[in-house]
Formats: sequence, C-alpha cells, structure tokens
Amino acid sequence: MTSKPSRLLPAALAGVIALLPAWAAAQWRHLDSLPQVQRDGNTVTFAAAADSGRTEHVAISVLSPEVVRVRFSPVAFGRDHSDAVVDRQLGVQDFRFESTAFGSLIATDALRVEVQAAPFRLTIKDADGNVIDADDAGRGIAHDGSAVRVWKQLRDTDNVYGFGEKNGAFNKRGWALGGYHYVMWNSDTYGYDNSTDPIYASVPFYLVLREGRAHGVFLDNTHRSSFDVGRERRGLLSFGADGGELDYTVIAGPHPRDVVRRYAQLTGRAPLPPRWALGYHQSRWSYYPEARVRRLADTFRQEQVPADTLWLDIDYQDEFKPFTWSAERFPAPAKLVADLREQGFRTVVILDPHPTKEPGYRIFDEGVAGDHFVKNPDGTLFEGPVWPINAPNKPGNSVFPDFTRPATRAWWGRQHKMFTDVGIAGIWNDMNEPAVWVPPANTMPDDVRFDHEGQPTNHAEVHNLYGMQMTRSTFEGLTALKPEERPFVLTRATFAGGQRYAWVWTGDNRAEWSSLQQSIPMLLNFGLSGFPFIGGDVGGFSGYPSGELFTRWLQAALFSPFFRGHTEQATPDQEPWSFGQPWTRINKATIELRYRLLPTLYTAVEESSRTGLPVMRPLMLEYPEDPQTHGRGDQFLVGTDLLVAPVLVESATSRDVYFPKGEWIDFHTGTRLEGGKTHKVDAPVERLPVFVRAGSMVAMQPVVQHTGEMAAQPIVFRAFPDSQGRATGVLYDDDGESMAYRDGAFLRQRATLRTVRGKACVALETVEGRAEASSRERRFEGPEGAPLPAC
Repeated sequence: MTSKPSRLLPAALAGVIALLPAWAAAQWRHLDSLPQVQRDGNTVTFAAAADSGRTEHVAISVLSPEVVRVRFSPVAFGRDHSDAVVDRQLGVQDFRFESTAFGSLIATDALRVEVQAAPFRLTIKDADGNVIDADDAGRGIAHDGSAVRVWKQLRDTDNVYGFGEKNGAFNKRGWALGGYHYVMWNSDTYGYDNSTDPIYASVPFYLVLREGRAHGVFLDNTHRSSFDVGRERRGLLSFGADGGELDYTVIAGPHPRDVVRRYAQLTGRAPLPPRWALGYHQSRWSYYPEARVRRLADTFRQEQVPADTLWLDIDYQDEFKPFTWSAERFPAPAKLVADLREQGFRTVVILDPHPTKEPGYRIFDEGVAGDHFVKNPDGTLFEGPVWPINAPNKPGNSVFPDFTRPATRAWWGRQHKMFTDVGIAGIWNDMNEPAVWVPPANTMPDDVRFDHEGQPTNHAEVHNLYGMQMTRSTFEGLTALKPEERPFVLTRATFAGGQRYAWVWTGDNRAEWSSLQQSIPMLLNFGLSGFPFIGGDVGGFSGYPSGELFTRWLQAALFSPFFRGHTEQATPDQEPWSFGQPWTRINKATIELRYRLLPTLYTAVEESSRTGLPVMRPLMLEYPEDPQTHGRGDQFLVGTDLLVAPVLVESATSRDVYFPKGEWIDFHTGTRLEGGKTHKVDAPVERLPVFVRAGSMVAMQPVVQHTGEMAAQPIVFRAFPDSQGRATGVLYDDDGESMAYRDGAFLRQRATLRTVRGKACVALETVEGRAEASSRERRFEGPEGAPLPAC
C-alpha cells in the first residue's frame, strides 16, 4: 500500500509542506502484508511474497524475556553490525511462536509480541496484557527511497524522557502535550541556546513512563535520524532515519530502573573512573604560558580552595597541531607536569582530530603512509579548515583520521605515548563531531569515504560515530600504554555506547541563567540515556557570569560527576576567587562540601559503573508511581538518599521543593520535612539546598585539598535516623586509581545505626571485598556531628 499526495496542491498547502521536516513530506510506502514467515533460532522473519515485486523484510528477535529487537529493511538485510551494542545475549531466549493467516504471536514469560498480518503492524504487551509499545494503526513501518520510519501510538498519559543531550523540558511531552521534535546529528554549536537542536551528541534512546510502568526504545541507526514526540500529531510518536535499516529494540520494565539497567547491558556501562576525576577541575581557553599555569596552581593552594586537575586548551600546542608542544610557551612540559603533581594536581590536555596537512609534520607523514586519513570519492585526501587554519606561522587545512578503521585507531592511540611519558593524566577530545569550518553544514560532505570496520561507507552513515570512535581510540591507546591505571577521557561528541570510552561535557554553553536552568534537565536525560559521567561548564563557556550566577552554578554542579570551571578566550578570569567577596568565601565552602562528600559520591559512581544507573537521578526514576515526580527537572537525587534542589533563579533566597514519600532531613539544619508534598525551603546564597532521606547514613570525610590526601583521613558515617531511630548506609572504597578492584581489591561495607542496651551505636559489616583494600579509619556520628560509638 503506497500513500501518494494529490498531484495538484493548493499553493498555501504546498508552502506548508515545504516547511515540514523531510520525513513528514515524504511519499511513504507503508507496510501492507508480509506473508512469508520463518523462524530461525531466536528470530522470526517476515517477508513480502515472492511474486509481489517487493523485497521488504522485518525480523523480530527475542534478546531476553523483557527485550525484543525489531529490524526492518526495504531490501535484503545487510551486515548485522552495531557500534553501539555490546551484548545481544541478554538472557534466556525461549519463546512460544504461533502463526496464522491473520497474524503471529511471539510470547516470552514477560512479553507478547502480536503481529497483525495485513496491514503489517506490531503490538507489544506485558504478561498481564498491558500495551507497552504499539504501531499506529494507520501508519506503522514505512520507507521512502533510503529513508525508513515507524509511527507509534502515544497516549496523553505517556511521559517521555531520554534522547541524550537535548534541550527543552525534562519531560519531552512538553507543555500542554505539545511535544518535541529532535534530530540526531552531532553538531558544533558554539554558544547554543535553549532552542538549539541538534547539538554535540546523539543518543537515539527514549524511555516512556505510563501510569507508573516504564519501557524504553533504542534506535540503532547511525545516519541522521529524528524523533517526533507528539509534535506532528498529539497521539503519535514517530522515529526514523535518512538511510540504513529501521533497527530498534524495545526494553520492558516495568520499573524505570529496570529499563535503564537493561539498556546499559545492551550498550555497555561506563568503566569506573579514577577518583581524582571527581575532584574540582579548572580550565579555560587557554592557560599559557607555563608561568601562568604555575601561578594558578599556587593560588589554589594558597587560597586553600580544593582542586585536583588543571587543563590545557589548544594554545599549549605548536601551531595547533595535535601531538605537539609549543616550545616557547611550554619549554619543559615533563618538569611542569611533575611539579604540578607534587602539589597534588593532575594535568589534562586537549587533543582534536585535525592534523595539519603539512609534509614533514610527523603525524601527517605517518598518516599518509599508513592510509589513516579519510578520502574524497575520487581517492584524494579530504581536507578542510579547523584550528590549524588559524596557526600564526604555518596556517593550513587539516586532514582527518578514519577512526572507523581499527588500524587507524591503534595508530592514533599509540601517539599518546608522548603524553603519558611526561605524566599527562587524561585526554580531552574536542571538535570531534567532526567540526569542519565550511558553511552551512560545518562538517564533512556526506560523500567522504570511511572504512567502517572493513565495510566501506560514506560520512552520512558514520558522522554520528566519529566522536565516539575517536574516544575509543584514545581510551584504548591509554589503556595499552598504562594498563594498570584507569584511563580518563572527556569528549564533546559521542553516540550511544560512547559511555564505554569517555565522560561527556555539554559543550559551549552560555553564561546565562537560562543556560544554568537548562543544564539540569539536560544532564538528567543524559543520565537516563546511558551516560552517567557527565557535566557542564560551570559559569558558562560563552560570555561572562556575574558572581551570583557563577556561585549558584557551582552549587548546582556540586553533585554532577564532572565538576569543572571553564570559559572562553576573551573573558576575564573565572576561577572560584575571581569575583571577590562574598563569592570567594562561598565558592570555597561549596567546593569543600564536594570534597567532604566524596566518599558518598564515589560510592554512587561505582554503582553506576556496575549497574548503568545514573549518579544524578530524576525523581521519577526512584518514584515512578508518584505523578508529582514525572515532570520535575529542576531537582534530583544522588543515588537514593540525597535530594538536591539547586537555586536556578537570580536573586532567589528560597524555593519550592517537592519531597517524595517518606521523611526528609535538611542536611545543613537537621529540619525534618514530610514527604509527599511541596515545601518552600530557605536557600540563602551561602548554601545549596540538600536533603537526606530519613533512615540513611551518609559517608563523609574531613576537607582535603586534593584526593591524594584522602588516604590519611578517616571516613565518617553520619546518621540521619528515621522516626524509629534506624539508619543504614553503604560505602564503596578502593585505592582510587588502579585496576586492582577488578581482582577484588575493594571493600563494600554497610553501616547500620542500632540501639543496644538503650544506647545508639553503629554496626559496620563487610558486604563484599577485602578489608586491606580500604585501611582508612571509620568513625560514626549523629546528624549534628556528635560522635557515636561502634557496636
């Protein structure tokens, strides 16, 4: 069945169609019947009749009782390859299969996939008969040339989240169910605002929460894709891509935590980072020369503002060329890095994927000899302008490594030896959308050629993979060079599954209150989309913040895993002390609170690396049955026990906070608040509103100037008892740097507040691991800081 518009359209209607997205104006061929049915292992394939003149195929695969993959191609299936998916063997795959002339049934213990024969439509239900995911009766799956798309039913009771790094409200149904339309196409978007789409990263995954029950959908397609959440029509959610197959996976819950865990199993979990990565980071474009970097380090220690990492932007390089140092600005990098390390600082350097096209420059010469650079369709090197075009002495175009080629990833990864040899602790990958300064696309042309793991293709297919595969090269290169150390990589561009290789920051945001407000829902949805280790530039990159904005932003970022101040080239200094008093005093106290709570944050980070659950959790992830949590994107949980409500409005000294069921305790004052309702709480500029779930114990430590001082300090469990006097908490600890935790060199403990002979005491038990992996002293105290004895 083919849908064709009238040949003669009124002029006004033709104008409206011209304004629609390409997929909306396309001449879609919607699937009718696919009568040929065949089961092979865990997959059932449906195909057009041999005499129909059509070649359409749909394959439905059972990956586990709760996870089903749907794969459609308008022609014969191509290579079954995924850069995002690491595991499709998610559990027992036994299922019941029945097929008649009217339709088919695929049933597991948890799901029922009902296939309507004509027209071909899919409905997925849970074991109780509740509809999880259903094609729209009138549209279903369709194709138009190389484009593929599917339309799904969308109820007014559906709340939609995820999509990775996207602007807009936390709940993507939008205001009055108007919905959002999102494009997945990694883009260099300097100074983006709250309406900009797309931006740097593409994660084609969403989570639906319907009356307390959740499911997720992941579109595994790397071409330019788009998702329409009720924007085209209120009752429809559609998604598709400009090329490739319609390959999507439906992940049942029913709890949203179940969905996120299963999605993380499918696409991989973020590895446990080094503990220093959780400290405060200071950066700008750029700190140079060497003397300025040394002054910065000295000021942190003189002002006693804790910090762990100093960052070098592109001006440390010679003529902006990757894998070089400016001999004038940084004449002795190894000595500088070693001296900073003596002061407790790690050093991270930026590295972009744009070697200068310059014969005699080692990276260019080796890249040409090894066939490592992408090419035009005629076989010549593709070249384009990026930072080296602005080099002061030898400006020139750049060439670009083909990170979809294993040999190129290995070659590029080996080049990092020049950094590890001088003690560089981490690598910052930027401009890897890939950015190429040729308007209007500001990236490579679609026809540039790539290897793509031995099956050559064009840039249109692998554009969204470029940043992810660059970070893979960086991560694997650092791992090979320092196998006993945990790599640290930060990236701007990535794709689903990129959490396996790098942390992500949200790029060139603005020094505006609106950008601060947008940062919270963006980070929460990024976390739901498989990326737990994330953050944004504190204070905003583009422009210059007021002292109040910087201070409130620093507070809002206190519990984001990545905690970095960063600003652009032309701005004044933007360090914690740059705004004078009272801001210096407040900012110092905020960073000190981060370091005091590092044992709790490190425990949450370890859980994320093990389960895929985010560190920053939206309330709906833990309380999906409570409708009051469904749209709240201006407050969040850290793990399950801390509730954080940052101030996001200029001059505000109080704010409304919604507390889920139970009882909550103000971390700063000890005030108890009843859950299940909204309270107006005081929020003076001196502090971040933080609350603790009653019945919890929070792991803390004394203030340190950097994470290297932690080993000499005790871990302090602070009890926040419930009305029955009970409290419990979990701590994870290890050496913070090595890979020895993989061999059991870690300690997981549970602390429990008890009453023995009428007196409160704390029992500490080892849940997992070895005691010698964490030799720090343990202490216990009540909510006001009074000591408690061990039981």
